[in-house]
Amino acid sequence: MTIDRLDRIEEILAQTTALAQANAAENASLRSSVGELSSSVGELSSTVNSLVQIVEVHQQNFEVSQRNFEVIMSEIRGLRTESQRILEHLFGREENRE
Repeated sequence: MTIDRLDRIEEILAQTTALAQANAAENASLRSSVGELSSSVGELSSTVNSLVQIVEVHQQNFEVSQRNFEVIMSEIRGLRTESQRILEHLFGREENRE
């Protein structure tokens, strides 16, 4: 009985050793993966920051374009009003001649 028990203990010890070695290899692999993921997250963060800066620049450009558009529209309204006055003046003269 003692020999059987020792054999079982040796077998369990061998299995435990094999599992421990497999776990150690898996842990090393996981550490490597975590390192790669950490590096990827850093790159992703940098890319996101760059994109945010680009969006901010585009937003500023849009706001400038919007202001320019409003100025142009105001000038167009002024030109329209002036054109109408000129037409009224010209047509007013023709009506007085007839």
